Amino acid sequence: MLNNSVNAVEVLEMARDIEKRGRDFYLEHASNTGDKNLAALFNKLADDEKDHYERFGELLNKLQSEIKEEAVYVYEPEVSAYLRSLVEFSVFPEGDSVEIKSIETALSFAIRAEKDSILFYQELLIYNSGESAGVIKELIKEEKKHLLTLLEYRNKIK
Repeated sequence: MLNNSVNAVEVLEMARDIEKRGRDFYLEHASNTGDKNLAALFNKLADDEKDHYERFGELLNKLQSEIKEEAVYVYEPEVSAYLRSLVEFSVFPEGDSVEIKSIETALSFAIRAEKDSILFYQELLIYNSGESAGVIKELIKEEKKHLLTLLEYRNKIK
C-alpha cells in the first residue's frame, strides 16, 4: 500500500479517478441547466475530461504491460478504496454541492479545478522519483494544456 511515495500505477489510477469525477460533474451540470450555452460548455468540459481519462488509461495500459504483476495490489478493494479517498474531495466536489449558473462561473470553477489538479500532482511529485515521477510530470503537462485551453476560452468570451 502507500507509504511515503506512490508508484506509477497508483498515480495513474488516482488521475483517472479525478478525470472521471470531473466528467461526471460536468455532465450532471450540463443536464441540470436550462442555459444552452452553459450546457454546451459543460459538455465540452466533460469531453475534455473523458479525453484525459482515456489518455491516462493508455499510459496505464502501457505501464501495466511493462511491470506485469508488480502493481496488482492496487486493484484490491481496500487499496482501491484508499486511493479513491485520497482524491474524493481534492478537485471535484459532489455535483449538488456546487451551483453554477453562468458561463463565467463555470469557467472559473473549471480553471480552479485544473489548478487544483496541477497542485495535487505537484505535491505527489515531491515524494516520488524515477518512473513514478515521470508519469506525474506527464499528468501535470496534460493538466496544464487543459488549463491553457480554458483560459483561452475565457479570454474569447470577455
